[in-house]
Amino acid sequence: MVVLTGEIFVEMLGRNPIDHATLNYVGALRGAALDAATTLARVGVPTRFVGEVGQDFLGRWALARIAERRVETRFIREVPGIATPLCLVELDEQGEPRHSFYRSYGTSLFEPDSAAMARAKWFHFGSPSSFQPRNIPGIQKLLEIALEHDVPVSFDPNLHTPPDEAYWEQLRRYLPYISVLKASLDDARKLFPLARAEPQGLLERLVELGVPITVLTLGEQGAWAAFRTRVYRVPAVRVRVADTVGAGDAFTAGLIYSFLKQELTSRLELLAWDGAQLPVILAASCHLAAITCAVEGAYPPEGPLNAWWERFG
Repeated sequence: MVVLTGEIFVEMLGRNPIDHATLNYVGALRGAALDAATTLARVGVPTRFVGEVGQDFLGRWALARIAERRVETRFIREVPGIATPLCLVELDEQGEPRHSFYRSYGTSLFEPDSAAMARAKWFHFGSPSSFQPRNIPGIQKLLEIALEHDVPVSFDPNLHTPPDEAYWEQLRRYLPYISVLKASLDDARKLFPLARAEPQGLLERLVELGVPITVLTLGEQGAWAAFRTRVYRVPAVRVRVADTVGAGDAFTAGLIYSFLKQELTSRLELLAWDGAQLPVILAASCHLAAITCAVEGAYPPEGPLNAWWERFG
């Protein structure tokens, strides 16, 4: 069982010229960790999501869509008095997204049930929502359970804006629990704006955070990973890009799936691992991200996803 936690929101996706008098959007259910959970469930991984929605129409709609994706929903709480969050996303000419979030949580706290970690073989979290004060105690609770039961933990910063000192203070508290840190080149540049901007220098700074396995994604340049004293590099898969929405989350799903295929289901096993298959894991993750970029939206299409599973499953 892979357990993931993160924000659930309705994304309104558009390509609206600034000089148009009206706006046009298409709504979809999103959330970085939820996107990864969806792809994992589609390739047959037992997947559970821990989160919350508002006690409103969008919340009920979201729960129905998550259940359709074969992601376990019984630990997604409907919170009275809040509205399910919205995110407006405008795509530029290159298909790159720009986000605007609209949230209304009031004084409520994220209070996950400890039973959500039952039978967990992997735990994933990340994104700025993990650093909101209302969410931190609940996430810390899940991380403590993961540590107690030797469950590997992956983390994706998925930053939209440069972090402040409060972010860094909380990140330092999270780091001892994390087994796999996956960051994009944009994440790394936001985390280390004064560092050398090339991938090698940024990877070195990420490695200094002390996580056992560090992965840096480079878009069309592929991905790098550092494990112990070695650095691994793999190229990207070339595709005609429709947009990049969800590519990083597909990469995350590829990482988790591939680590599980190596039967690395405990933190101790990861630490004792020789890393020989890490290039294969990176290649599988890059491939999954690429086929997601080949279509509009956050999810790889059925045919290419099945071909990916046949090759790497």
